[in-house]
Amino acid sequence: MKSLRPYIARNLAFFAALMVALLAFNAAAFGIFFSGAVAHEAGDASPVAMLHAIEDTTSASEASPEAKSKLRENGLWALFIKPDGDCSWSVDAPEGVPLHYTLQDVARFSKGYISDYPVFTRVTDAGLLVLGYPKDSYMKITGNYIPMRAVQALPSFLVVMAFLDVGCLFLAYWLSKRRTLSGLEPIEDAIEALGTGKAAHSLPKGTLANLSESVTRASDLIAKQNEARANWIAGISHDIRTPLTLIMGNAERIASDPSAPSDASGRAALISAQSAKISNLINDLNLASQLEYDMQPLHKAKVMPSKIVRKAVADAINACPETRYSYEMEIEQEAEKAAVECDERLLGRAIGNILQNSVTHNPQGCRIRIGLNATDEHVLITIEDDGAGAAGEGLLALLKSQEHASSTDENLDLRHGLGLQIASRVIRAHQGNLSFAAPVEGGFKTVVQLSRC
Repeated sequence: MKSLRPYIARNLAFFAALMVALLAFNAAAFGIFFSGAVAHEAGDASPVAMLHAIEDTTSASEASPEAKSKLRENGLWALFIKPDGDCSWSVDAPEGVPLHYTLQDVARFSKGYISDYPVFTRVTDAGLLVLGYPKDSYMKITGNYIPMRAVQALPSFLVVMAFLDVGCLFLAYWLSKRRTLSGLEPIEDAIEALGTGKAAHSLPKGTLANLSESVTRASDLIAKQNEARANWIAGISHDIRTPLTLIMGNAERIASDPSAPSDASGRAALISAQSAKISNLINDLNLASQLEYDMQPLHKAKVMPSKIVRKAVADAINACPETRYSYEMEIEQEAEKAAVECDERLLGRAIGNILQNSVTHNPQGCRIRIGLNATDEHVLITIEDDGAGAAGEGLLALLKSQEHASSTDENLDLRHGLGLQIASRVIRAHQGNLSFAAPVEGGFKTVVQLSRC
Protein backbone atom coordinates (compact mmCIF):
# COMPACT_ATOMS: atom_id res chain seq x y z
CA MET A 1 0.00 0.00 0.00
CA LYS A 2 0.97 3.60 -0.09
CA SER A 3 3.71 4.84 2.19
CA LEU A 4 1.25 7.33 3.68
CA ARG A 5 -0.92 4.58 5.15
CA PRO A 6 1.71 3.25 7.61
CA TYR A 7 2.43 6.86 8.57
CA ILE A 8 -1.27 7.49 9.25
CA ALA A 9 -1.55 4.15 11.08
CA ARG A 10 1.35 5.09 13.35
CA ASN A 11 -0.29 8.41 14.10
CA LEU A 12 -3.58 6.64 14.80
CA ALA A 13 -1.86 4.30 17.26
CA PHE A 14 -0.17 7.28 18.90
CA PHE A 15 -3.53 9.06 19.09
CA ALA A 16 -5.14 6.00 20.74
CA ALA A 17 -2.31 5.67 23.26
CA LEU A 18 -2.50 9.39 23.99
CA MET A 19 -6.25 9.15 24.61
CA VAL A 20 -5.82 6.24 27.03
CA ALA A 21 -2.97 8.03 28.82
CA LEU A 22 -5.01 11.25 28.99
CA LEU A 23 -8.03 9.46 30.48
CA ALA A 24 -5.81 7.72 33.04
CA PHE A 25 -4.10 11.00 33.91
CA ASN A 26 -7.45 12.78 34.32
CA ALA A 27 -8.76 10.04 36.58
CA ALA A 28 -5.60 10.08 38.68
CA ALA A 29 -5.57 13.89 38.91
CA PHE A 30 -9.25 13.92 39.87
CA GLY A 31 -8.67 11.32 42.58
CA ILE A 32 -5.58 13.01 43.98
CA PHE A 33 -7.09 16.49 44.02
CA PHE A 34 -10.42 15.61 45.60
CA SER A 35 -8.99 13.10 48.04
CA GLY A 36 -6.57 15.83 49.16
CA ALA A 37 -9.35 18.40 49.46
CA VAL A 38 -11.57 16.04 51.46
CA ALA A 39 -8.67 14.94 53.68
CA HIS A 40 -7.85 18.58 54.38
CA GLU A 41 -11.43 19.27 55.50
CA ALA A 42 -11.74 16.02 57.45
CA GLY A 43 -9.51 17.11 60.35
CA ASP A 44 -10.44 18.31 63.87
CA ALA A 45 -12.54 21.15 62.40
CA SER A 46 -14.72 18.87 60.27
CA PRO A 47 -18.47 18.89 61.03
CA VAL A 48 -18.49 15.33 62.36
CA ALA A 49 -15.50 15.90 64.69
CA MET A 50 -16.75 19.26 65.96
CA LEU A 51 -20.29 17.99 66.65
CA HIS A 52 -18.88 15.05 68.55
CA ALA A 53 -16.51 17.23 70.60
CA ILE A 54 -19.16 19.84 71.50
CA GLU A 55 -21.77 17.22 72.41
CA ASP A 56 -19.33 15.56 74.80
CA THR A 57 -18.46 18.81 76.63
CA THR A 58 -21.79 20.65 76.77
CA SER A 59 -25.26 20.22 78.23
CA ALA A 60 -28.71 21.52 77.36
CA SER A 61 -28.31 24.50 79.69
CA GLU A 62 -24.88 25.87 78.70
CA ALA A 63 -21.76 25.35 76.60
CA SER A 64 -18.57 24.42 78.35
CA PRO A 65 -15.49 26.66 78.23
CA GLU A 66 -13.68 23.97 76.23
CA ALA A 67 -16.45 23.97 73.60
CA LYS A 68 -16.44 27.77 73.38
CA SER A 69 -12.66 27.81 73.00
CA LYS A 70 -12.73 25.19 70.28
CA LEU A 71 -15.50 26.98 68.39
CA ARG A 72 -13.76 30.35 68.50
CA GLU A 73 -10.41 28.80 67.60
CA ASN A 74 -11.92 27.54 64.31
CA GLY A 75 -14.14 30.56 63.63
CA LEU A 76 -17.39 28.62 64.17
CA TRP A 77 -20.61 29.25 66.03
CA ALA A 78 -23.23 27.01 67.71
CA LEU A 79 -26.60 27.06 69.46
CA PHE A 80 -28.82 24.57 71.28
CA ILE A 81 -32.55 24.38 70.48
CA LYS A 82 -34.90 22.95 73.12
CA PRO A 83 -38.00 20.93 72.19
CA ASP A 84 -40.18 24.07 72.54
CA GLY A 85 -38.13 25.86 69.83
CA ASP A 86 -36.26 28.29 72.07
CA CYS A 87 -32.45 28.41 72.21
CA SER A 88 -31.14 27.58 75.67
CA TRP A 89 -27.67 28.87 74.70
CA SER A 90 -25.66 30.15 71.77
CA VAL A 91 -21.95 30.80 71.13
CA ASP A 92 -21.03 33.65 68.73
CA ALA A 93 -24.20 33.25 66.67
CA PRO A 94 -24.04 35.80 63.80
CA GLU A 95 -26.45 38.68 63.61
CA GLY A 96 -29.60 37.64 61.81
CA VAL A 97 -29.56 34.06 63.08
CA PRO A 98 -32.92 33.50 64.89
CA LEU A 99 -33.03 32.26 68.51
CA HIS A 100 -36.46 30.68 68.19
CA TYR A 101 -37.52 28.02 65.67
CA THR A 102 -40.71 26.29 64.72
CA LEU A 103 -40.96 22.72 63.54
CA GLN A 104 -41.09 23.98 59.96
CA ASP A 105 -37.92 26.05 60.47
CA VAL A 106 -36.06 23.03 61.79
CA ALA A 107 -37.22 20.97 58.80
CA ARG A 108 -35.89 23.66 56.43
CA PHE A 109 -32.39 24.12 57.87
CA SER A 110 -31.68 20.58 59.11
CA LYS A 111 -30.12 19.71 55.75
CA GLY A 112 -29.19 23.16 54.53
CA TYR A 113 -28.59 26.70 55.70
CA ILE A 114 -29.62 29.26 58.33
CA SER A 115 -29.37 32.80 56.91
CA ASP A 116 -26.97 31.48 54.22
CA TYR A 117 -24.69 29.90 56.83
CA PRO A 118 -24.14 26.16 56.27
CA VAL A 119 -25.20 24.31 59.43
CA PHE A 120 -24.90 20.77 60.73
CA THR A 121 -27.10 19.23 63.43
CA ARG A 122 -26.89 16.57 66.10
CA VAL A 123 -30.01 15.25 67.89
CA THR A 124 -29.57 14.75 71.66
CA ASP A 125 -31.93 13.63 74.41
CA ALA A 126 -32.45 17.22 75.56
CA GLY A 127 -32.83 18.92 72.15
CA LEU A 128 -31.02 19.79 68.90
CA LEU A 129 -27.37 20.88 68.73
CA VAL A 130 -26.71 23.19 65.72
CA LEU A 131 -23.14 23.84 64.49
CA GLY A 132 -22.64 26.78 62.08
CA TYR A 133 -19.79 27.43 59.60
CA PRO A 134 -18.82 30.62 57.76
CA LYS A 135 -20.57 31.43 54.54
CA ASP A 136 -19.11 29.75 51.37
CA SER A 137 -17.15 27.22 53.44
CA TYR A 138 -19.40 24.27 52.53
CA MET A 139 -21.87 23.58 49.77
CA LYS A 140 -24.77 21.48 51.03
CA ILE A 141 -26.91 19.32 48.75
CA THR A 142 -30.48 20.08 49.81
CA GLY A 143 -32.21 17.34 47.78
CA ASN A 144 -33.63 14.79 50.11
CA TYR A 145 -33.58 11.73 47.86
CA ILE A 146 -31.91 10.09 44.81
CA PRO A 147 -33.49 6.97 43.28
CA MET A 148 -31.39 3.91 44.07
CA ARG A 149 -31.84 2.73 40.52
CA ALA A 150 -30.16 5.90 39.27
CA VAL A 151 -27.27 5.46 41.69
CA GLN A 152 -26.77 1.85 40.58
CA ALA A 153 -26.89 2.83 36.90
CA LEU A 154 -24.40 5.70 37.27
CA PRO A 155 -21.17 3.64 36.80
CA SER A 156 -22.52 1.98 33.65
CA PHE A 157 -23.68 5.35 32.33
CA LEU A 158 -20.23 6.89 32.89
CA VAL A 159 -18.50 3.96 31.14
CA VAL A 160 -20.86 4.13 28.14
CA MET A 161 -20.42 7.89 27.87
CA ALA A 162 -16.63 7.52 28.01
CA PHE A 163 -16.72 4.98 25.17
CA LEU A 164 -19.05 7.19 23.15
CA ASP A 165 -16.77 10.18 23.65
CA VAL A 166 -13.68 8.22 22.60
CA GLY A 167 -15.62 6.76 19.66
CA CYS A 168 -16.62 10.22 18.49
CA LEU A 169 -13.02 11.38 18.71
CA PHE A 170 -11.83 8.36 16.70
CA LEU A 171 -14.56 8.92 14.12
CA ALA A 172 -13.52 12.54 13.75
CA TYR A 173 -9.88 11.45 13.42
CA TRP A 174 -10.77 8.75 10.84
CA LEU A 175 -12.79 11.17 8.74
CA SER A 176 -9.95 13.67 8.90
CA LYS A 177 -7.46 10.95 7.94
CA ARG A 178 -9.65 9.83 5.03
CA ARG A 179 -9.99 13.36 3.75
CA THR A 180 -6.25 13.94 4.04
CA LEU A 181 -5.42 10.66 2.28
CA SER A 182 -7.86 11.37 -0.55
CA GLY A 183 -5.94 14.56 -1.22
CA LEU A 184 -2.45 13.22 -0.57
CA GLU A 185 -2.54 9.91 -2.47
CA PRO A 186 -2.84 11.51 -5.94
CA ILE A 187 -0.04 13.88 -4.99
CA GLU A 188 2.07 10.95 -3.79
CA ASP A 189 1.46 9.13 -7.08
CA ALA A 190 2.43 12.28 -8.94
CA ILE A 191 5.65 12.64 -6.95
CA GLU A 192 6.50 8.99 -7.62
CA ALA A 193 5.90 9.63 -11.32
CA LEU A 194 8.16 12.67 -11.18
CA GLY A 195 10.83 10.50 -9.57
CA THR A 196 10.74 8.22 -12.64
CA GLY A 197 10.90 11.14 -15.05
CA LYS A 198 7.23 10.94 -16.05
CA ALA A 199 4.76 13.80 -16.14
CA ALA A 200 2.00 13.76 -13.52
CA HIS A 201 -1.69 13.80 -14.27
CA SER A 202 -4.16 16.44 -13.08
CA LEU A 203 -4.15 16.81 -9.32
CA PRO A 204 -6.98 17.64 -6.91
CA LYS A 205 -7.37 21.10 -5.44
CA GLY A 206 -9.03 21.74 -2.09
CA THR A 207 -7.00 22.15 1.09
CA LEU A 208 -3.84 20.88 -0.61
CA ALA A 209 -4.13 23.21 -3.60
CA ASN A 210 -0.73 24.85 -3.03
CA LEU A 211 1.06 21.51 -2.88
CA SER A 212 -0.83 20.29 -5.96
CA GLU A 213 0.14 23.40 -7.89
CA SER A 214 3.82 22.95 -6.96
CA VAL A 215 3.79 19.32 -8.12
CA THR A 216 1.95 20.32 -11.32
CA ARG A 217 4.57 22.98 -12.09
CA ALA A 218 7.36 20.45 -11.57
CA SER A 219 5.48 17.96 -13.77
CA ASP A 220 5.05 20.51 -16.54
CA LEU A 221 8.75 21.33 -16.40
CA ILE A 222 9.73 17.65 -16.62
CA ALA A 223 7.26 17.12 -19.47
CA LYS A 224 8.84 20.00 -21.41
CA GLN A 225 12.34 18.68 -20.73
CA ASN A 226 11.34 15.16 -21.82
CA GLU A 227 9.76 16.47 -25.00
CA ALA A 228 12.82 18.61 -25.77
CA ARG A 229 15.16 15.67 -25.18
CA ALA A 230 13.07 13.31 -27.30
CA ASN A 231 12.86 15.87 -30.11
CA TRP A 232 16.61 16.44 -29.91
CA ILE A 233 17.33 12.72 -30.17
CA ALA A 234 14.86 12.36 -33.04
CA GLY A 235 16.45 15.33 -34.84
CA ILE A 236 19.98 14.02 -34.37
CA SER A 237 18.92 10.56 -35.56
CA HIS A 238 17.35 12.05 -38.67
CA ASP A 239 20.36 14.23 -39.42
CA ILE A 240 22.80 11.32 -39.06
CA ARG A 241 20.84 8.96 -41.33
CA THR A 242 21.47 10.93 -44.54
CA PRO A 243 25.32 11.03 -44.43
CA LEU A 244 25.36 7.53 -42.97
CA THR A 245 23.33 6.22 -45.90
CA LEU A 246 25.82 7.80 -48.31
CA ILE A 247 28.74 6.25 -46.43
CA MET A 248 27.14 2.81 -46.44
CA GLY A 249 26.18 3.05 -50.12
CA ASN A 250 29.65 4.08 -51.24
CA ALA A 251 31.32 1.53 -49.00
CA GLU A 252 29.17 -1.29 -50.41
CA ARG A 253 29.84 -0.09 -53.93
CA ILE A 254 33.61 -0.15 -53.35
CA ALA A 255 33.44 -3.50 -51.58
CA SER A 256 31.52 -5.07 -54.49
CA ASP A 257 33.66 -3.43 -57.22
CA PRO A 258 35.87 -6.16 -58.73
CA SER A 259 38.32 -3.58 -60.04
CA ALA A 260 39.03 -2.18 -56.57
CA PRO A 261 42.20 -3.31 -54.77
CA SER A 262 41.64 -6.14 -52.31
CA ASP A 263 42.73 -4.12 -49.28
CA ALA A 264 40.40 -1.26 -50.27
CA SER A 265 37.51 -3.72 -50.72
CA GLY A 266 38.20 -5.17 -47.28
CA ARG A 267 38.28 -1.78 -45.68
CA ALA A 268 35.09 -0.76 -47.50
CA ALA A 269 33.36 -3.92 -46.28
CA LEU A 270 34.51 -3.12 -42.73
CA ILE A 271 33.20 0.46 -43.08
CA SER A 272 29.89 -0.88 -44.38
CA ALA A 273 29.55 -3.33 -41.48
CA GLN A 274 30.39 -0.74 -38.85
CA SER A 275 28.07 1.78 -40.49
CA ALA A 276 25.30 -0.78 -40.27
CA LYS A 277 26.01 -1.13 -36.55
CA ILE A 278 25.84 2.65 -36.16
CA SER A 279 22.54 2.70 -38.04
CA ASN A 280 21.15 0.02 -35.73
CA LEU A 281 22.35 1.95 -32.69
CA ILE A 282 20.66 5.10 -33.95
CA ASN A 283 17.42 3.19 -34.47
CA ASP A 284 17.72 1.69 -31.00
CA LEU A 285 18.47 5.08 -29.47
CA ASN A 286 15.44 6.64 -31.16
CA LEU A 287 13.18 3.78 -30.10
CA ALA A 288 14.53 3.91 -26.53
CA SER A 289 13.72 7.62 -26.41
CA GLN A 290 10.19 7.05 -27.71
CA LEU A 291 9.57 4.25 -25.21
CA GLU A 292 11.11 6.29 -22.41
CA TYR A 293 8.67 9.15 -22.87
CA ASP A 294 5.67 7.06 -23.95
CA MET A 295 5.82 8.51 -27.46
CA GLN A 296 5.69 5.09 -29.15
CA PRO A 297 2.03 4.08 -29.58
CA LEU A 298 1.27 0.36 -29.43
CA HIS A 299 -0.78 -1.07 -32.28
CA LYS A 300 -1.96 -4.23 -30.61
CA ALA A 301 -3.59 -7.17 -32.34
CA LYS A 302 -4.10 -10.85 -31.69
CA VAL A 303 -0.93 -12.53 -32.98
CA MET A 304 0.70 -15.95 -32.63
CA PRO A 305 4.17 -15.62 -31.05
CA SER A 306 5.39 -18.63 -33.06
CA LYS A 307 5.10 -16.52 -36.21
CA ILE A 308 7.02 -13.62 -34.64
CA VAL A 309 9.77 -15.89 -33.31
CA ARG A 310 10.28 -17.62 -36.68
CA LYS A 311 10.55 -14.31 -38.50
CA ALA A 312 12.99 -12.89 -35.90
CA VAL A 313 15.22 -15.97 -36.19
CA ALA A 314 15.13 -15.80 -40.01
CA ASP A 315 16.09 -12.11 -39.93
CA ALA A 316 18.95 -12.86 -37.51
CA ILE A 317 20.30 -15.61 -39.79
CA ASN A 318 20.11 -13.36 -42.84
CA ALA A 319 21.81 -10.48 -41.00
CA CYS A 320 24.63 -12.70 -39.77
CA PRO A 321 25.15 -15.66 -42.12
CA GLU A 322 28.51 -16.64 -40.61
CA THR A 323 28.70 -20.36 -39.92
CA ARG A 324 30.15 -19.80 -36.45
CA TYR A 325 26.63 -19.04 -35.23
CA SER A 326 24.08 -21.83 -35.23
CA TYR A 327 20.38 -21.57 -34.37
CA GLU A 328 18.18 -24.27 -32.85
CA MET A 329 14.47 -23.66 -32.49
CA GLU A 330 11.95 -25.80 -30.60
CA ILE A 331 8.27 -24.87 -30.48
CA GLU A 332 5.84 -26.94 -28.43
CA GLN A 333 2.61 -28.02 -30.07
CA GLU A 334 0.53 -26.09 -27.53
CA ALA A 335 2.65 -22.97 -28.08
CA GLU A 336 2.28 -23.25 -31.86
CA LYS A 337 -1.36 -22.20 -31.72
CA ALA A 338 -1.14 -19.90 -28.67
CA ALA A 339 -1.90 -16.23 -29.25
CA VAL A 340 -1.07 -12.99 -27.44
CA GLU A 341 -2.30 -9.44 -27.86
CA CYS A 342 0.71 -7.38 -28.88
CA ASP A 343 2.29 -4.95 -31.30
CA GLU A 344 3.80 -7.44 -33.77
CA ARG A 345 6.48 -5.07 -35.04
CA LEU A 346 7.72 -4.02 -31.61
CA LEU A 347 7.65 -7.53 -30.16
CA GLY A 348 9.62 -8.80 -33.17
CA ARG A 349 12.11 -6.00 -32.60
CA ALA A 350 12.50 -7.01 -28.95
CA ILE A 351 13.16 -10.69 -29.80
CA GLY A 352 15.55 -9.62 -32.55
CA ASN A 353 17.48 -7.49 -30.04
CA ILE A 354 17.77 -10.46 -27.67
CA LEU A 355 19.10 -12.66 -30.51
CA GLN A 356 21.50 -9.92 -31.60
CA ASN A 357 22.78 -9.66 -28.02
CA SER A 358 24.06 -13.25 -28.23
CA VAL A 359 25.80 -12.48 -31.52
CA THR A 360 27.30 -9.18 -30.36
CA HIS A 361 28.80 -10.55 -27.13
CA ASN A 362 30.16 -13.76 -28.68
CA PRO A 363 32.36 -12.77 -31.65
CA GLN A 364 34.02 -16.19 -31.45
CA GLY A 365 30.68 -17.80 -32.30
CA CYS A 366 28.12 -19.74 -30.26
CA ARG A 367 25.06 -21.94 -30.45
CA ILE A 368 21.75 -20.13 -29.91
CA ARG A 369 18.70 -22.08 -28.78
CA ILE A 370 15.20 -20.65 -29.05
CA GLY A 371 12.31 -22.31 -27.21
CA LEU A 372 8.59 -21.48 -27.22
CA ASN A 373 6.37 -22.93 -24.49
CA ALA A 374 2.85 -22.22 -23.34
CA THR A 375 0.85 -22.66 -20.16
CA ASP A 376 -2.82 -22.00 -19.52
CA GLU A 377 -2.11 -18.33 -18.82
CA HIS A 378 1.28 -17.45 -20.34
CA VAL A 379 3.55 -17.87 -23.35
CA LEU A 380 7.25 -18.29 -22.58
CA ILE A 381 9.96 -17.44 -25.10
CA THR A 382 13.40 -18.69 -24.03
CA ILE A 383 16.58 -17.58 -25.81
CA GLU A 384 19.89 -18.92 -24.53
CA ASP A 385 23.39 -19.34 -25.86
CA ASP A 386 26.48 -21.26 -24.80
CA GLY A 387 28.83 -18.33 -25.29
CA ALA A 388 30.98 -16.33 -22.89
CA GLY A 389 28.01 -15.33 -20.74
CA ALA A 390 27.94 -12.27 -18.51
CA ALA A 391 30.23 -11.54 -15.61
CA GLY A 392 28.65 -10.86 -12.24
CA GLU A 393 29.08 -7.11 -12.62
CA GLY A 394 27.49 -7.10 -16.08
CA LEU A 395 24.52 -9.17 -14.94
CA LEU A 396 24.01 -6.89 -11.92
CA ALA A 397 24.06 -3.89 -14.26
CA LEU A 398 21.34 -5.48 -16.39
CA LEU A 399 19.23 -6.31 -13.38
CA LYS A 400 19.70 -2.79 -12.04
CA SER A 401 18.61 -1.33 -15.37
CA GLN A 402 15.50 -3.53 -15.10
CA GLU A 403 14.67 -2.12 -11.65
CA HIS A 404 15.35 1.50 -12.62
CA ALA A 405 14.10 1.35 -16.18
CA SER A 406 12.81 4.90 -16.04
CA SER A 407 16.20 6.48 -15.57
CA THR A 408 17.25 7.87 -18.93
CA ASP A 409 20.94 8.05 -18.10
CA GLU A 410 21.10 4.38 -17.16
CA ASN A 411 18.92 3.27 -20.06
CA LEU A 412 21.14 4.96 -22.60
CA ASP A 413 24.35 3.59 -21.13
CA LEU A 414 25.50 1.36 -24.01
CA ARG A 415 27.84 -0.63 -21.80
CA HIS A 416 24.82 -2.12 -20.06
CA GLY A 417 23.21 -3.45 -23.27
CA LEU A 418 20.89 -0.96 -24.92
CA GLY A 419 19.30 -3.70 -27.02
CA LEU A 420 18.27 -5.72 -23.98
CA GLN A 421 16.97 -2.65 -22.24
CA ILE A 422 14.84 -1.77 -25.25
CA ALA A 423 13.55 -5.34 -25.26
CA SER A 424 12.76 -4.98 -21.56
CA ARG A 425 10.80 -1.80 -22.22
CA VAL A 426 8.84 -3.36 -25.06
CA ILE A 427 7.95 -6.42 -22.97
CA ARG A 428 6.96 -4.21 -20.04
CA ALA A 429 4.76 -2.12 -22.33
CA HIS A 430 2.94 -5.38 -23.13
CA GLN A 431 2.48 -6.09 -19.37
CA GLY A 432 4.96 -8.94 -19.69
CA ASN A 433 8.12 -9.90 -17.86
CA LEU A 434 11.74 -10.22 -18.99
CA SER A 435 14.30 -12.10 -16.89
CA PHE A 436 18.02 -12.81 -17.30
CA ALA A 437 20.28 -15.59 -16.07
CA ALA A 438 24.00 -16.21 -16.52
CA PRO A 439 25.16 -19.64 -15.29
CA VAL A 440 28.60 -19.86 -13.74
CA GLU A 441 29.75 -22.36 -16.38
CA GLY A 442 29.00 -19.86 -19.16
CA GLY A 443 26.24 -18.84 -21.50
CA PHE A 444 23.39 -16.36 -21.19
CA LYS A 445 19.67 -16.99 -20.90
CA THR A 446 16.75 -14.63 -21.45
CA VAL A 447 13.12 -15.56 -20.75
CA VAL A 448 10.17 -13.54 -22.07
CA GLN A 449 6.79 -14.09 -20.41
CA LEU A 450 3.61 -12.82 -22.04
CA SER A 451 -0.04 -13.28 -21.14
CA ARG A 452 -2.16 -15.43 -23.47
CA CYS A 453 -5.35 -14.12 -25.01
